[in-house]
Amino acid sequence: MNALPIYVTVSSSSGGGAGGELGATTTTTTVSTTSAGGEGGAGGVACACDAGLSCCGPACVNLANDPQNCGMCGTRCLDEQACIQGECKDPCDPNFGCEEGICCGVQCCLGGTICCDYGTSAEAPDLHCQQPENGTCPLACTGCGS
Repeated sequence: MNALPIYVTVSSSSGGGAGGELGATTTTTTVSTTSAGGEGGAGGVACACDAGLSCCGPACVNLANDPQNCGMCGTRCLDEQACIQGECKDPCDPNFGCEEGICCGVQCCLGGTICCDYGTSAEAPDLHCQQPENGTCPLACTGCGS
């Protein structure tokens, strides 16, 4: 390791004297020493992500559709919102991709799928898109719209 010089400068001064005495004096002392530098840090946790993903802490996420990191790391969408192109939005709003399907909570049921509520009550819906050949929904879907 290279030794780095350390310079310490100490200054003092005194005021002028009475008539006939010498004026102000200033004393400056510089001391030079050498010291070894400190150890480098261990560094942070490296995050290497595939194309289209971003590092948020140690995890790789898609900022365009991750409701916990929507648009930027740490931006969380509300429970009733989805992360659509990096913005927390209601997926049932016009121009957000569900015009051709059935809006099902924060999902869009496309291609003939139906919206089913697997929750235990109308106050606690658990909405999922389901293929019609899988049978009927267990509960009436109170949170579903088209």
